[in-house]
Amino acid sequence: MPYIWNHADWPDYSYDAQKIDECHNSYLVQKKASDLVFTLIDPDMGQRMHARSLTDEMLSSFEMEGEKISYESVYASICRRLDIHLEIKAKTDRYAEDIAKIVLDATENLQRLSTTRIKQWHSLLFSSMAGLKPDHFGEYRQGPVYITKGCGRNSEIIYEGLPPRAIEGAMEDLVDYINGAREEKPLVKSAIASCWFLCIHPFEDGNGRISRAIADHVLSVGYEDTNRVYSMSSLILKHRSEYYDLLQEISSQARSLDLTRWIIWNIDMAIQAKQEAINVYKKSVRLTQFMKSLDPSIFNSRQLSMLYKLADGSFEGKLSTDKWAKMNKCSPAAAMRDIQNLLSKGLLVPSGDTGPMTGYYLAPNLPW
Repeated sequence: MPYIWNHADWPDYSYDAQKIDECHNSYLVQKKASDLVFTLIDPDMGQRMHARSLTDEMLSSFEMEGEKISYESVYASICRRLDIHLEIKAKTDRYAEDIAKIVLDATENLQRLSTTRIKQWHSLLFSSMAGLKPDHFGEYRQGPVYITKGCGRNSEIIYEGLPPRAIEGAMEDLVDYINGAREEKPLVKSAIASCWFLCIHPFEDGNGRISRAIADHVLSVGYEDTNRVYSMSSLILKHRSEYYDLLQEISSQARSLDLTRWIIWNIDMAIQAKQEAINVYKKSVRLTQFMKSLDPSIFNSRQLSMLYKLADGSFEGKLSTDKWAKMNKCSPAAAMRDIQNLLSKGLLVPSGDTGPMTGYYLAPNLPW
């Protein structure tokens, strides 16, 4: 079966410059608007939004591959490395620390990218990961790798990565492109680089996550955007069926090296990400005002902590007395008193269930 790397001119990708320019100009307009909004942010809020966007970026990238990791642990690890003070303590673990190292090196370290650095990211991705992981990490694969669709007897191979003997040279060419000046538009370069990397598929596993880290690095270098407050992967996750369909369409053929549709799709995701960032900013302002309205002489630290988690969306699912007690390391009786107090003040509402299934949510009519 022919794949894109069978094309005689691969990886000499091309695109329709006029169409790309039109789309990129739209992105620049949106970027200018969002940059203007974020000049209004006080430094502390900006740092926290930056940390949250990086956390969202990594968690969404992992969820794309069907893996879930603790939001609070990754967020806390990133905040520690950015020297952001957290009033709320979160459980830490080595895996979250390693994930934080990847995203911060990709977005904060603007030095030239190297294959050694990419391998280090891959090693961090798996070295402290629990459960199933590839036999070799931090190094290129030595055998073939196949992308399949479906499962069991109905599965079919839709793509095969570049032959192992060609990986080393192809990766050096990719890194030269990333560090070079052949492409002036960082957003276009990031789209091409991520697709190029995925077509090589140099590792046994984790290629999708590393490809998005590479794209983040290109954007951070190109726009000097180290204090980012948006997440591309979050938007890609929402449209992942389109993402995978486009990748399959591009990679599973050897007729064309034209990436126009792929680049336009990525630019559109970037525009939406900038628009979403403005919404996040508005929510952060409301959240700050909401938390400042809570009198600490009336509410205890457990209540303030849980209200913050409920309001900022970092708490998932239904809040129960048992969850409250475990998260705050208090007795069930203390948890119930905390909750009943918040119910009486109209800050929480019951789920409507009874008995052990009783749960609570933040009141929907709050001004935050």
